[in-house]
Amino acid sequence: MPVIAPAVKLLRPTWAEISLPKLRNNYQRVRRLAGTRKVMAVVKADAYGHGAVPIARELAAAGVDALGVATVEEAIEMREAGIHLPILLLGGLYMSDPADLLEYHLTPTVSSTARLDTYAACARRYGRTIEFHLKLDTGLGRLGLPPDRLRAFIEHYRELEGLELKGFFTHFASAEDRLATQTDDQLAIFARGLAELRSLGVEPEWIHLSNSAALVTHRHFPEENLVRIGALLYGYCVPILSLPGEAPPNLSEFEPILSFKSRVVFLKDVPAGSPLGYGGAFHTRRPSRIATVPVGYADGLSRGLSNRGHALIRDRLARIVGAISMDLSLFDVTDIPGVEVGDEVILLGRSEHHSITALDVAAQLDTVPYEVLCSIGRRVPRLYLDQE
Repeated sequence: MPVIAPAVKLLRPTWAEISLPKLRNNYQRVRRLAGTRKVMAVVKADAYGHGAVPIARELAAAGVDALGVATVEEAIEMREAGIHLPILLLGGLYMSDPADLLEYHLTPTVSSTARLDTYAACARRYGRTIEFHLKLDTGLGRLGLPPDRLRAFIEHYRELEGLELKGFFTHFASAEDRLATQTDDQLAIFARGLAELRSLGVEPEWIHLSNSAALVTHRHFPEENLVRIGALLYGYCVPILSLPGEAPPNLSEFEPILSFKSRVVFLKDVPAGSPLGYGGAFHTRRPSRIATVPVGYADGLSRGLSNRGHALIRDRLARIVGAISMDLSLFDVTDIPGVEVGDEVILLGRSEHHSITALDVAAQLDTVPYEVLCSIGRRVPRLYLDQE
């Protein structure tokens, strides 16, 4: 459940703020880019660390058409919270009881004929139809039916009762890379697959390929009538590699909706040569003022930022010194005048003149911003703000 208490009342002053107005604005920008296509909001992994139920509720109120999750557990959380939008299990059902599909009104992804038999048996047992989306592997290589198995799949599907193929989709591997040809290759494979489906008399209601990167780079497939968007809703997209002479897409309209914050809880003055943190991973080179902040890797502040990450304190960059521990981190505030116990520490977010984004942190860690966001631990309260 969302925490609505103000940050000043938190017993442990480490929290994340999620801006609902920014979420709504990002959604409206996605809707404009989608044009006539419907929008599926991807809220897997606790809505990329933002809190799946509050995010889904807000998007449902804003008019989103469907939700995408990774697991049955994530879908059940939506249903138990009273969210009735269509839900697609993007990764399929794995080992769960297919009866969950019927009980919670879920739509699975199917990538093999083996799952068809399981679902058909369940449909017969309960006397109800199970709808599914067929995923075609066009080059990502994770889940999805190999294209050369498509005809055999449809032939087997037609032998079974109680199933309905409602959607056909694939997943781009590198839509953000305009220099490479992989997306064009995947589009061509998918187009052939769709043509083969139709030649076999199957016409899916939903056709979807576009993720966030495909949407902003206008990789539009003429037959597509649904887009699957996660990152852009939260204000992010992986960096776009544009063709020579091609203007990169304007992503400045999409604003990060999450700020990750804490407060200074202890200050100390130490002489030059003082070891700090586990293993003495940092030694001061001058008399220094060090702030202790109650945030660590258990909260999502990666140990990879030890001795090189930063936070914003009093609108100035403060460097992390020493090894980040599970619950606490140290910041050098020697050059920041007037720091006091209780001062706000911005780990992700914006102060008056500076900002630190998940994209900035990801660049330091050689990863993607989504990992940074998903790493923010569940013990960090999320405060949902409906005003800026």
